[in-house]
Order: sequence, then C-alpha cells, then structure tokens
Amino acid sequence: MLPAAIALCCTTSAALLVGWRLGRRGLAVRAALAPAPGTTGRLYNYRPSGNYNALQAFESPASHTFTRFVVYVGGLTDGLLACPYVPALGDACEQAGWALVQPLLSSSYIGYGTGSLDRDAAELALLVSFLAAERGATEVAIVGHSTGCQGAVHVMRVAPPHVLSLVRLLVLQAPVSDRQGGGAEWEAGAAERAALLTRAEGLIASGRGEELLTKHHGFVPITAARYASLLGRGGPDDLFSSDLSDAELREKLVHLEGTSVLFVHSLADEYVPPDLDAPELARRFVRAAGAGASALLLKDARHNLLPAAANARPAEEFVQEVVRALRKCRPPGM
Repeated sequence: MLPAAIALCCTTSAALLVGWRLGRRGLAVRAALAPAPGTTGRLYNYRPSGNYNALQAFESPASHTFTRFVVYVGGLTDGLLACPYVPALGDACEQAGWALVQPLLSSSYIGYGTGSLDRDAAELALLVSFLAAERGATEVAIVGHSTGCQGAVHVMRVAPPHVLSLVRLLVLQAPVSDRQGGGAEWEAGAAERAALLTRAEGLIASGRGEELLTKHHGFVPITAARYASLLGRGGPDDLFSSDLSDAELREKLVHLEGTSVLFVHSLADEYVPPDLDAPELARRFVRAAGAGASALLLKDARHNLLPAAANARPAEEFVQEVVRALRKCRPPGM
C-alpha cells in the first residue's frame, strides 16, 4: 500500500523514481542526488488512483503549518521544476509564509497534445479543492508560465465559486501567443502551420476534432482540436496575441476584473515576434483585465527568465516582485 505522501528532494526524474520505489515499501524517504541543488517537499496524489488516472502534486517545504499556497503551472512540455527559478521561488514563498505546489496535470510533459484548457482548468480546480480540504488552504495564488498562463486565466472563468473564493492572486509570467511565435525557424514554418490548421478546422467541422493531426514540434501527438485551439485565431488558447482588438482582449480577460493579476513580460523573449511592442501590449492586457491588474517588464530576460545579458538578474527581480504581491494579498472585499 502506498503512503499518503512521500518526502523527497525534487531534482530529476531519477530522484522521483527512487522515492517511488522506496515508498512502495512503506517508507517515508528523502531521495537526494547530492550535490545537485533541489527542492525538498512532499509528493502526493490530489486525484486518487482509479483506472490509472491519478494526478500528483509536489509541495514544498516538506513540513510546514502554512494555510496559504502558491500553485505553479508550467507551459507546453513542462512538468516539475518547469523553469530554473522555481527552487528560488519556493524558498522565497516559504520565507513569506506560503507553500509552493507544483501539480502534474494530464497536460504535463507531452500530454497537452490530447488535452484542452477545459481539462486543465478542471484539474486545477480539483487541486485547489484538495488543498482546502486536505491541506488546510485558506488562500491560494496561481503562478502560470507561458501556456500555463492560459490555464490560470481559464480556471478563473470556469471554476466553481468555492474555488474562486480562495484565489487571491494570479501571476502570469511570459503570457505570449502560441499562434504568433517568434524567430526565423517559426517564420520558416508558416506555410506548413497554415496547411495543418486548415486540415484541423476541417476535422473539427466534421465532428472529428479529437483525431490526431500531427506531431507538434516533431514529437508531441496533437489532436485537431488542440492544434486549432493553440494556432487558430480566436481559439480557446488565443488569449495573448497582439493582433486581437481591445474589445477581443476585454472579452477574454474581463472575468479577471477585481482579482489581483500581475502580467510579467520578458523583453528579450525568444518566443515573441521581434517587432512586437511588449510594453504597449502589457498596457493593453492591464486595461483588459481591469481593476487589480498590473504589469512587470523585465529587461534582458528570456522566456524562462534566464538572463539575456551578463549582469541581468531577471529571475531574482521576478521572485522579489512575486513575494511583494503575496504580502499584499487580502481576502476579496478587504
């Protein structure tokens, strides 16, 4: 019988495997691969096993009495430790009195190709409900990275009231358009993407949207419906494209009005078209999201906040700003 939670150090998949094997013997373990840095915490199911569909979350620190939780949601192909700054974010959250939770969704790693924003939002809502019922959560913040920003925005649209009442803050780090992309390689593939989108839309129109269309980025099986969602104009995933009108952006973000939302833009993001005016787009996002929204522009920052210049420290600046936002969190109406 598996223990309810396993204490371990999250560094690599090998560490997770060690923790799982020892855990099967009923041991609480801490699997460490010294001297590699890592994040120590607890691994548990937030959706219990049934027909092999259990879902796990990694919570740090391993032992605490916090009632406030930051949920971190990565982007396409991401899972645990999605970005290099996550361990530092976890340490900073702990110092501020918040635990950090990294959930594995059905869409994690290569699962996104057969998923949807609706599925992501349902699983995030389930996680928040679990944190309230089983971990004593009274306040929750959601930090999304890249396509994880779409999941964070969508859960605020569709989650039940008891989930929404717990959310104090959204942080959207690298809210970029999957449709617009950036770089020479992206531009070179424009004709192929257009042809695939036409095929996807045809399959959807004939009721075959869940059929596999192609391998996204050459290795992720993706359905027609998810391909069109990510790459079709106005699709469910198309929340942050610069060619959306102010009215379209407002329609997509208006439900965030009154929620504390921080849009975080990297000014050297390799997945953004080079001619895009990021500061102006940030201002448009803030206007569309309404009262409670603000923006942080990080100079010399890449998509995952690695520095684009020798003396830049964008990840450090980001973590500090997140902590400042957490310290300002108040229940709705206060």
